[in-house]
Amino acid sequence: MMCKLHDRRDVIAFFLDRGAGHTVFKMGAEGSSIAWREGGDIREIRLPAFQVPVVDTTGCGDAYCAGFIVGLGQGWSLEEAGRLGTAAAGLVAGGLGSDAGIVDLAQTVAFMRSATPLPRTPA
Repeated sequence: MMCKLHDRRDVIAFFLDRGAGHTVFKMGAEGSSIAWREGGDIREIRLPAFQVPVVDTTGCGDAYCAGFIVGLGQGWSLEEAGRLGTAAAGLVAGGLGSDAGIVDLAQTVAFMRSATPLPRTPA
């Protein structure tokens, strides 16, 4: 809405062209996108959402961001940090309320390592 563009790749380019170092888009059941410029090319990591019984999605976006930031703080790669964000969001979606389902980092990491990814939709 901010840039009046609809295609994910166009939106990524819009923000990178204006100085953002990276973009991180949360896309619900379609997973997430982490992108940056390398040389003149845009590089993108697409991560699938995890298969979870969805009860309430309140707070899933915030949980993703928190997990992503924690992963980066641990020194993890962008992809691993995104997977932790995905796991945090998945755990929240399985409970009622904005912080339901998350117990601690160890439980979230264990879920991240064992959860089944949803099939990814084409680019």
